[in-house]
Amino acid sequence: MAVSALPAIIDPYATTLQANWIIARNVCEPLFDVDTAFKVKPVLAESSTYDSKQTYVIKLRSGVSFQDGQPMTSKDVIASLTRYEETPGNGSILKGLLSGIDETDDTTVTLRLNSSSLLIPTLLTTAYIMPASVVAGRPATQALDKLDCTGPYTLDSNVAGQEITLKKWSGYRSPDGASSGGTGAKHAYLDEIMFKPMPTSSTRMQAVTTGLVDVAMGTLDDYATVSTSSTVAAGLLAKQSSPTIVFNKISGVMANVKMRQAFLAALNMSDIMSAGFGDPANFDVDGSIFTKDNTTWHTDAGTKGHYNAPDPQKVKKLLSEAGYSNEKITWYTTQDDPTWYGPAVPAQQELKKLGFNIDLQVVDQATIIAKRTDPTKYDIFSSAIPTYADPLLLPYLQDTFPGGWSSAEKSALLKTLSVSASESERKATWDKLQALIYTDVPFLKFGTVSGGTVVFAKDVHSTDGVKNGGNQLYFNYWKSAK
Repeated sequence: MAVSALPAIIDPYATTLQANWIIARNVCEPLFDVDTAFKVKPVLAESSTYDSKQTYVIKLRSGVSFQDGQPMTSKDVIASLTRYEETPGNGSILKGLLSGIDETDDTTVTLRLNSSSLLIPTLLTTAYIMPASVVAGRPATQALDKLDCTGPYTLDSNVAGQEITLKKWSGYRSPDGASSGGTGAKHAYLDEIMFKPMPTSSTRMQAVTTGLVDVAMGTLDDYATVSTSSTVAAGLLAKQSSPTIVFNKISGVMANVKMRQAFLAALNMSDIMSAGFGDPANFDVDGSIFTKDNTTWHTDAGTKGHYNAPDPQKVKKLLSEAGYSNEKITWYTTQDDPTWYGPAVPAQQELKKLGFNIDLQVVDQATIIAKRTDPTKYDIFSSAIPTYADPLLLPYLQDTFPGGWSSAEKSALLKTLSVSASESERKATWDKLQALIYTDVPFLKFGTVSGGTVVFAKDVHSTDGVKNGGNQLYFNYWKSAK
């Protein structure tokens, strides 16, 4: 499989960048995961019970082993969750909700909550379970260079920057049920998967059309080019990624909320998405932080008069109120990810016309990840929001996420989302929080795009899985034609 780049970190607890989880998602499993409709279902958990107050009991599936042969027990789950609690985002939220975790017996774990919350299974969808012998006492910041998990593939080799090879694990015990996203039966159709880095899309497309590789990840532009080929089959991934920029709210010119509001008021999202992603079939001009696929959380709250509502006079007024005097605004983006890069140039052009002095720096993705940790190094960085199962999983909302959004109102709304036992109250709270995003503008969503193109050699694989919307777990969708 040809990909644009290999992850520098394969330990999912040691990085918040989910693009780096391509390996972990095939090797490791969580207690719960989401299906293609973003409904949370058990994976390593067999069942769970909640007393609607402060006790959550998880029964583990029997007969599950780690790839080193050890049986999975409650001790492994507790060690993994203890390490998970030290990670930013979902882990830190879980830590704030729990007063303790108990080993009821070898296959039963009891989570003791500080207050009632419906969120526990959702938070555990990114908590990959590993042996206690590996993770007990190991800080999350101390990245693993090997993975020992319960998934259908093992990490066979990892040559940094050159090649990562996974091999089918004969001891895998799959969950029951129809395959859907990360839930249900997982089918390891292939004996071996080798990931090869090829930075340019044209190189990846040439590699798959000439038979050098079997599968290649391509851009949206590649679809039109290769879909008529006699040697390959192409499929578009679902529209589940939202091109985004995150503002530095700690220091610099964009720390002024008036500047961020002016930025939003300057942008014609229809034009930007069209210029960045071409065919309208590739994207939606939609201001909801959650994509249309996630029917529970999709909302237009706060978007009216803010999203895709360019107003030059409003921009002029806000820039004046902010005291802006043509200071340079440093924006980091990358061509490593077309979703990150697509809106950058057309947005820069619109902003320049209205008096913003944008210094667009095009670098590799690793440089952005490094730069964004230091508030003195940037004003804006490009990113993208995948579709999460719940608002509390969105890392941009956390105080610790780069850019530093600190807001008493935001914190109060997040607290309500965390502890409310009412689904209707949680939805109303999220509507308020999205409205706050559109007034405080800690980050900015351009629209929603397809995740790209997957190209298969026709004589090797079918694209049925891609057409059915699955890019949650690659191994569920590779079916040998032989």
